Amino acid sequence: MRISRTILLVISQIVLLACAQTHSTKTTSGNYFDKSKQDTLIQGVLIAVTNEEYLQYGAPVAYINERCDTVIPFGKYAYLGTDTLKHFACVIDYSNDGSYGKWLAIDSEQNTLFDIVSFDNGPDYFQEGLVRVKRNGKMGYANQYGQVIIPCRYDFAWWFENGLAKVTLDAEVVKNKYDEHSRVEADEWFYIDKHGNRLD
Repeated sequence: MRISRTILLVISQIVLLACAQTHSTKTTSGNYFDKSKQDTLIQGVLIAVTNEEYLQYGAPVAYINERCDTVIPFGKYAYLGTDTLKHFACVIDYSNDGSYGKWLAIDSEQNTLFDIVSFDNGPDYFQEGLVRVKRNGKMGYANQYGQVIIPCRYDFAWWFENGLAKVTLDAEVVKNKYDEHSRVEADEWFYIDKHGNRLD
């Protein structure tokens, strides 16, 4: 009985190591990483830590594994609400001068998946299993694994509601002259489904 458990344990370890082999990286024109189905398998979670008193938006952040090994070191990112990195983390990129840069989604290998869409002073929310994202200034949608499943081709995109999202290919952001708010204007809006198909 003990021998069969040992054999089963050894076989399990071999299978896990075989599944963890690396594969070629695919990037898009803006140095964004496209996650494959293999990349959606969780190989362990990473926990956010800071060297400041509190873990709050803008605080320096590093991510450690269950053994407290640093996987993503301090100095490159600031905290943007992701306590536990399973598939991706929302972070703020530090620029070379130490000021804040873009809001990004990264994986545990520090590949940039997409730019974060800001809503209500933080990262956008998931609606019906999808979140709005940006690549090269255009909007699209990603799933919970960080895979961009509806390509970033829209000037502006609203959330999904009842399986449909209102989008436009040509938009203009108009700032309110009395406060910091703005609105999006476009001559042509249309709806898409969760596969990105246009509905007329």
